[in-house]
Order: sequence, then structure tokens, then C-alpha cells
Amino acid sequence: MSLTAPPAPAPRITYGAVLGSPYVARLLGGTLTGQLPNGMAPVAVLLWATTSGSSIALGELLSALYGLPSSVMQPVKGRLMDRHGQTAVHLPATLLNSALLVALPLTGPYGGPGLATAIVVAGGLTTPSLRPGCGRCGRACCCDEDCWLTSGDVRDLR
Repeated sequence: MSLTAPPAPAPRITYGAVLGSPYVARLLGGTLTGQLPNGMAPVAVLLWATTSGSSIALGELLSALYGLPSSVMQPVKGRLMDRHGQTAVHLPATLLNSALLVALPLTGPYGGPGLATAIVVAGGLTTPSLRPGCGRCGRACCCDEDCWLTSGDVRDLR
């Protein structure tokens, strides 16, 4: 092969081929099902704050305080999943996060903004981390040499 020869064209991939691959539909369904509550929690916190009589500024602050600890803790949770497994990390995080989000409206006018802030930050710290789990599942379904995924970042998952 000469150095001036054009590279071979990449094969055309269809949605059917992708979704028909082993475990991909399950991975996609689980990711979408898991990401929906994670994305809606800040919206629910904002709606709760405004309907309970607080200002929209407090609601926005609480929503931001829910998302920030969640993003900061993602690498830590990924390492914990590598050491202890997904179930050992996801199950306690999910139960604690759900309990904290249920406790938030129950505090009502009793706790004030300080307690609401503490609950929201703790809820953000315990948000289930789905991205590292997706990477682990992606490795399981895309690690053969005849894989339909040809991008470098997916091959780096091996």
C-alpha cells in the first residue's frame, strides 16, 4: 500500500444495525430510563421551591446546588464502581437520593432555606452515576474486532 493511496471508505452504518447489535437496545433503554429522573430532579426542585412560596432565585440556586455536587462526584463514583461493582454503588446511592428528594417537600416551612439547601446538596452528592456504568456496558458490547463502531473513543474503552 502506498503512502499516497486514499483511505478506504468507512462502512455505512444504519440505526437498525446499531440497535440490532447485542445488548445495545438494553443499554440505550437503561440509559434513557436512568437519565430521565436525573435530568428532571433540578426542575422538580425549582418547581417545589416556587410553589412553596420561595423566590425563583432560591429555586434556581437549589437546582444549581443539586447539579454541582453530582458532577463533582462522578469520577469518585466511577472509581468506586471499578472497585466494588455497580450494584454496590448504585443501590445505596439510589435509595439515599430518593429518600432525600422525598424528604425535601416534607420539610416544608419547618426547615427554611438552610435545611432545603443541605438536603439538595446531599441529594446531589448521592445522585446515581450512570455515565461510568454506560462505559462499562459499552465495553461489553463493543470490544470485538468486527465491531460496527469505528470511532476512536469507543475503541479506547477496551
